[in-house]
Amino acid sequence: MLDTETTHLDPALGSLWEIALICRDTDFPDGGDAEFWWQVKPDLTTADPASLQVGKYYERSLAAHMNVGFGVQLLCGTEDGDTPEGTVMHTMTAGEIALQLARHLDGATIIANNPRHDRDFLRAFMHANGQAFTASHRMEDIRALLTGYVYGRLAAHGGKVDKAFTGEAAEHVRDWLETSTDVLPWEIVGVTQTWATKHTALGDARCVRDVHDAITGSIKR
Repeated sequence: MLDTETTHLDPALGSLWEIALICRDTDFPDGGDAEFWWQVKPDLTTADPASLQVGKYYERSLAAHMNVGFGVQLLCGTEDGDTPEGTVMHTMTAGEIALQLARHLDGATIIANNPRHDRDFLRAFMHANGQAFTASHRMEDIRALLTGYVYGRLAAHGGKVDKAFTGEAAEHVRDWLETSTDVLPWEIVGVTQTWATKHTALGDARCVRDVHDAITGSIKR
C-alpha cells in the first residue's frame, strides 16, 4: 500500500516530497505489515502552491530546512510507547531513500488510491536518483475495487440497495447512485479516516490498507 504527497499534479512540473509504504510480506518475522515513511526536500521552483497547501507541506515537512536532495526517515507508530510517531529516525540523501524504495518495490504490486499518480512520481524520483523502478506493471486502484464491490453486492441482491447494504452504508450508496456525490466514501466498508490524517502519506496509505482489507475480508467471509 502506497501514498505520496507531491508539489504538483504533473510529474513533469513537480516532485514528490513525502512517501509512505506499507509492505505486506509473509517473509517478515512477525508475519505482519512493515511500514515505512520518508520526507525529502524537493526543488520547489515549479511547485503548485495549491498542492503544497493540500499536503500541508510547510506545516508538516521535517526536511523543509534541508538542502534539496536530502531527507529523513520517520518513525511509524511508537517506540516502547515513548518516542512519538513522526520522530526523525535517520537523516538520509534522496539517493539512499530511492535505494530503499527500489528494494521494497522490486516485483511488488502497488495498491493505492490513485496508483498511476503515485507510480509516475515515484518512478521519476527513482530514476533521478539512479535507481530502476521494477514494481509490477499491474496495479490495484482502491477506488475501483470499492466500486466493483458495491456493484457486486447490488447484483447479488437484485439491485436493491437496502438489501445489499444497511444503515449509513446504504445511504452513501444511494447518494452515489442518484449522483448526489461522485465519490464512494470509505464508510461503506466501515472505514473512517480522520481529517488530521487526510493528505498525509502515512495516513492515506493506512486508509488504503484498511479499505482493501475490509473489502477482501468481507469477500473471504
